[in-house]
Amino acid sequence: MIRESLRTYLEGLDHNFLPDKRELAFFGGSFTGIPSERQEYLLSSVQPWILSKQIQSIRVSTHALFIDEARLSLLSKYSVETVELGIQSTDDEVLRQVGRECSFEVVQSAVSNIRKKGFRLGLQLMPGLPGDSERIFKKSVNDVINFRPDFVRIYPTLVIKNTGLYGMYQQGTFIPWSLEKMIEVVKEAVVRFEKADIPVIRVGLHPDPSLLENYVDGPMHPSFRYLIDSRIARDRMIKLLQTVKQMPSSVTLRVPSKRLSNYLGHKKENLAFIKSMFGLESIKLKQETTLDQLEFVA
Repeated sequence: MIRESLRTYLEGLDHNFLPDKRELAFFGGSFTGIPSERQEYLLSSVQPWILSKQIQSIRVSTHALFIDEARLSLLSKYSVETVELGIQSTDDEVLRQVGRECSFEVVQSAVSNIRKKGFRLGLQLMPGLPGDSERIFKKSVNDVINFRPDFVRIYPTLVIKNTGLYGMYQQGTFIPWSLEKMIEVVKEAVVRFEKADIPVIRVGLHPDPSLLENYVDGPMHPSFRYLIDSRIARDRMIKLLQTVKQMPSSVTLRVPSKRLSNYLGHKKENLAFIKSMFGLESIKLKQETTLDQLEFVA
């Protein structure tokens, strides 16, 4: 079935607009936790497309508990380039409360072994789990930065039907974070990862029909990444204006054209916030195509 699906997909692509690199991903669970025979079947099934260069690499998502020499050797044999670990948190108590009995030492060992084998490393965090807090998540971000992954994904914790977390929610033992709290926490994490030159390639879950159908509660927004980037842009404007000694009643800022939407904010909320904070009569944004940084005009 996988061969038929892949063949159908590749044949349907417009070959005039193919990306330079095409990667096959095994996601949605712990790939290295399934029986090795099944892993080998799945990986071997796509090798014809690897050999023909129609697909350049493979990535898998898994759990630190299912990382060892034998499993990594199997991945290496079949052109897997990237291994992503869903570590969620580096706090042992948080992981214990959600039934993920995986100590920080196990995560450290898994990361070390992945690196030794030469794989690209991705790490996935999930702020807002039971027992989590701003302080604990900040520590998790610190730990991940110290691991020096090639990239990070951040998925806010949501309550989904028919999950263990849903049961805790029904019993009143778990209350999800508010959207505002999640935005602030994730915003700080994204800024710190960027300063450490670690790309955050995904923030928030894709709002597909299945998720929307089973969503119960929690900080979900269809444009969660945009909210984060807009809040970061707002902070930059605030920081810049705080350096102005004689604040005029009307302000104009030059902004990079490609980031104009982020500086405006959702429904121009950033402009309203800045006007209120600094007591301005008006604030205007002037976009510049060649500009890389925010600049104060008047």
